[in-house]
Amino acid sequence: MTTLIAYQGPDFAIVGADSQVTDGDKRIISPSTPKIVKLKKYLLAVSGDCRPGDVLTYNWTPPAYDGSNPVTFMGRKIIPSIIAAFKLQGFDYTKDGISYSYLLAFAGNVFEIGDDLSVTQSSDGLYGVGSGSAYALGALAGQLPNLANPEWATDRILEALGIAAKYDINTAAPFQIEVQRA
Repeated sequence: MTTLIAYQGPDFAIVGADSQVTDGDKRIISPSTPKIVKLKKYLLAVSGDCRPGDVLTYNWTPPAYDGSNPVTFMGRKIIPSIIAAFKLQGFDYTKDGISYSYLLAFAGNVFEIGDDLSVTQSSDGLYGVGSGSAYALGALAGQLPNLANPEWATDRILEALGIAAKYDINTAAPFQIEVQRA
């Protein structure tokens, strides 16, 4: 599994990830295949089944953000473009047993995308996906008032990932942090 954590601040987004890939009883540390990728002006963080993440990482061209309502843009432009990329690469995203979640940031907004391609936003700006995310979210929950400073928030997210790695067998360093300004 994975630990992805994100925070949507007043004019920035921060996304953090671990580097462990777990495949059955194999533990692979893979910093050469990061879980957070930059695609144009987007940050995409992937967890779960590898194939859909690979399709988006290497074959998806996200639409240019037009400045409209971010939620509407997700529903009208982003999700249809993800579906088109899946279809073009022959990936059946409706197949039973497929499991993945993504965090997507653009223009300082963060969204969680589920394996049914549903889109959600958190009311408190905190996001967590993957097996260690509950630990990381717990570590950050009491820090919300202080996360408005991106440098401070970056340090707290690194600490939260470290806590997740301590308690979740499927999470390990090195950690990746990406900051995006609105």
